[in-house]
Amino acid sequence: MHESVAEPGDVTALSPNRAQSRGGGGRERLRGTTMQDNIRLASAGDDIKIWDSSSMTVVEQFNPHSATHPVSSLCWSSNNHCLVSASGSGDKIVVSSCKSKPVPFLELAEGKRQTCVNFNSSSQYVVSGGLDNSVNIWDLKSKRLHRSLKDHKDEITSVTFNGNDSYIASGSMSGEIILYNVTTNLSSAPFGHGSNQPIRQLKYSYVKKFLLGAASDSGSVTLWDTHSQNPLHMFESAHKAPASGICFSPMNDLLLVTIGLDKRIICYDVSSKILLQTIVAESPLTAVDFMPDGATLAVGSSRGKVYLYDLRMLSSPIKTVNAHKTSVQCIQFQHSSTHKTSKSSSRSSLASSNVAKKAPTKSTAIISGTHTVKDMPSSSTPAQSQAPMIVDSKESAVNCEKPGMNVLIGNP
Repeated sequence: MHESVAEPGDVTALSPNRAQSRGGGGRERLRGTTMQDNIRLASAGDDIKIWDSSSMTVVEQFNPHSATHPVSSLCWSSNNHCLVSASGSGDKIVVSSCKSKPVPFLELAEGKRQTCVNFNSSSQYVVSGGLDNSVNIWDLKSKRLHRSLKDHKDEITSVTFNGNDSYIASGSMSGEIILYNVTTNLSSAPFGHGSNQPIRQLKYSYVKKFLLGAASDSGSVTLWDTHSQNPLHMFESAHKAPASGICFSPMNDLLLVTIGLDKRIICYDVSSKILLQTIVAESPLTAVDFMPDGATLAVGSSRGKVYLYDLRMLSSPIKTVNAHKTSVQCIQFQHSSTHKTSKSSSRSSLASSNVAKKAPTKSTAIISGTHTVKDMPSSSTPAQSQAPMIVDSKESAVNCEKPGMNVLIGNP
């Protein structure tokens, strides 16, 4: 397949410093052989699979949801001991212990049609949204619904806490975004670009806590100032089909990546508001996440494949695996040891980290490029399916190690 001869954008200028990358020197990292040790990757599709991110081999696989619908959303707890998940049918929210074999130990919102979930930074609370147009906050200590918000008029597609857990952002199929102040219990007026731009995913910047990125079905990508609820910039029709995923670099506040059903991975400089580089894969792309090192990107496709990319050699993936029989609905790396305590506390450390050095201003004045990437042979095959260990809800099974919920979800 033809590869564009256009000079690619210098995404390396915005990625972590080569010589000081975690996990070893730049040369080894460029081969993709020394990614962060012990960081695992969870992917959702027809089931949940947990991968060793270095070898991209399956460590565990299970499905705590109805087998007739894909797992639509998942999120790691701050200490990586648990996963919270939801399904496309909204059958229930499940919190599973993943310290050893996956053990679903807490079920919430049974029959409430919740399809997207996210932890707060302490992992005491889960926010969910779904087919019933509501946003719900669940307290894992009490195992009860903490608050239900009824401000949306259409299906909720994305929910997320901001960096210090003071706000929840939710987006819907109507194109509306609503911010909920956790402290005052007040919701903002809906904002967005209307029904012509249904929200597919929302993500807050790790560093700039007021910056919210939105990927929409129109293919546009918008950066919102959550203080004013005004758009800072819109990359109109950045994708030629629905934009299906968005993520900010955890190590560089300049770098943003989106993926879409147009098969494109697009890298942006959010400060200069320019497109840096575009990579074209062979399949529509459906999920994306950064590894905590900020140099490795995981991308899922509609064909069930997961690709790993090194930002310093984006022309082709460093790993490709057949992950799911369905499209990859969600993908997320574990938190690194420096990110486990809380999102808010970890952000302050990024500013002083050598790994998180910003590029010089002149480095953003570059030529954007486009590459076409062919599917590579799979480097591993999924493990045989294992039946999940379901714990009876009557048993005292709200923890993985019997010491109580605080230890399980990372509270002090």
